[in-house]
Amino acid sequence: MAKDLEITRLCDAYGALLTAHRLDMIRSYYDDDLSLAEIGENSGITRQAALCSIRQAEKALRGYEAALKAVEKADRLKEELTQIRNELDENPDGAKAALDRLISEI
Repeated sequence: MAKDLEITRLCDAYGALLTAHRLDMIRSYYDDDLSLAEIGENSGITRQAALCSIRQAEKALRGYEAALKAVEKADRLKEELTQIRNELDENPDGAKAALDRLISEI
């Protein structure tokens, strides 16, 4: 299982929707960089049970993102705001119009 930033970002956005056990498992694996054996030992479960809990949590997080798209929307908003910031000096009126459009969308 490759550790990646996607799961960490999804966990930041939707971690509160996970059970306490699954949240602990996924945080231990991704944030604390513990091995499956270490997680299992700390939790009193097998390495395989730790892996199953982490996979279930990943699946749930991806499902939340598929339904709610909060991370995708945040990425899009960040990109648009960066473009507006870069446009401020060259085209202040265009930047203001773009900001007004974003504000009305929110």
